[in-house]
Amino acid sequence: MNAWKLLGKYKADKYSQDPIIIEKHRLHRPAEKVDGILFLSAEESYDVEVTSSNFPDPQKCKKVELAAIDYVVNHYKYQGYSVSDLQSDNCGYDLFAEKGKTILKIEVKGTSLDEKCFFLSRNERTKSVDPQWRLAIVSNALDNPELFIYSTEEMEKVFDFKPLCWECRIPQT
Repeated sequence: MNAWKLLGKYKADKYSQDPIIIEKHRLHRPAEKVDGILFLSAEESYDVEVTSSNFPDPQKCKKVELAAIDYVVNHYKYQGYSVSDLQSDNCGYDLFAEKGKTILKIEVKGTSLDEKCFFLSRNERTKSVDPQWRLAIVSNALDNPELFIYSTEEMEKVFDFKPLCWECRIPQT
């Protein structure tokens, strides 16, 4: 059984499947149960920078995200809803809006472009089956925001869903 405990910030330096290295470092573990050895070193900072022409810098992403959330909150408050921010709850949507008996669970996606393109997490996709779930996309969030709201059924009809990555595990027998 793997039992992990965070003891600090580390970075992966090297991974080896060399049988000699495995033998040297496996300690009490049976050799057939060790796939490889991961060498770590203490890291002063967790910061990871990913740069690509396809992705804006992290500061701009944060500004877009905050602008989109603010725009959607104001939109629903203007319509008479009370709105709670649940972004930190990881519940599959960002905002909980309530007006009388009407409840909406709103996932907000923002973009700095005209194009309505976004990433949807497994959790968000799973929660989207709830009839109260809505997708709110704010395009041009920093300059000239435009809001588009979709129910799950509308989202399924309008957008193509293309896998970005797959989680792969060895099946448990």
